[in-house]
Amino acid sequence: MEHILIVDDMVVNLKTAKYILEDKYKISLVTSGFQALQFLEKNFPELPDLILMDILMPGMDGIATIHKINNIYGAGTIPVIFFTSVADKETIVECYNAGLKDYIVKPFNPNDMLEKISKVLERKDDD
Repeated sequence: MEHILIVDDMVVNLKTAKYILEDKYKISLVTSGFQALQFLEKNFPELPDLILMDILMPGMDGIATIHKINNIYGAGTIPVIFFTSVADKETIVECYNAGLKDYIVKPFNPNDMLEKISKVLERKDDD
């Protein structure tokens, strides 16, 4: 079963995403960029197949977290889908420059979320 790490400082978003995804994927939840880095370090070399990450989080935002993950584990090692309420063009471009594979705008449509995750995981398998 493919493993998804979900990173969001809002517990309601974590619980909602877990509810939508837990029948199809193994799910791990953390509430900050720092916790995401700790999770990856603790579980290395067993990395998740995908990270679903919020952009706006206190301490270390999603973009800074992805830059750190890419520096430690190699760019593109873990595909990332940003899960965010921030959808302005400038932010999205910055996210793609950080290695983003896709993004889901909150409030999200469960079918859209499942489709985007499936497509990113399929592309990962093709690499």
